[in-house]
Order: sequence, then structure tokens, then C-alpha cells
Amino acid sequence: MKFDIPDMSCGGCANAITRAVTGLDPAAKLDVDVPVKIVTVISTLSPARVIEAIEAAGFHPSLKG
Repeated sequence: MKFDIPDMSCGGCANAITRAVTGLDPAAKLDVDVPVKIVTVISTLSPARVIEAIEAAGFHPSLKG
């Protein structure tokens, strides 16, 4: 799953997003590309649950693709 996160701007943002998703799925793998504001998630969570986790961390994701 790929998510566009327009308000992600730094490594701290990336860490917060990673913590939020891995808090729900400790086995989740994330690839965070801060410059292009894209997060790729490999997880058993549904896209809706990943979005909820990222939103709870204070960001506004949208599913890409």
C-alpha cells in the first residue's frame, strides 16, 4: 500500500508515522520517502486501519494508486 502524506516534512514526521503503524502491527514494514511525501506499507492491516493510525499521529494520508 502506498500513501501520499502531504503534511509529512521531516524525519520526526517519518518516525511518528512509523510508530503509529507499527503500534498496530509490530510486523509492518514501512518505506518512508520524506522528500516526495510517500509512505509504502507492507502489513496485514487494511488500508483503512493504516490511514486511521496515520491520522491519529496527526497527519492527513490518502491512498495512492
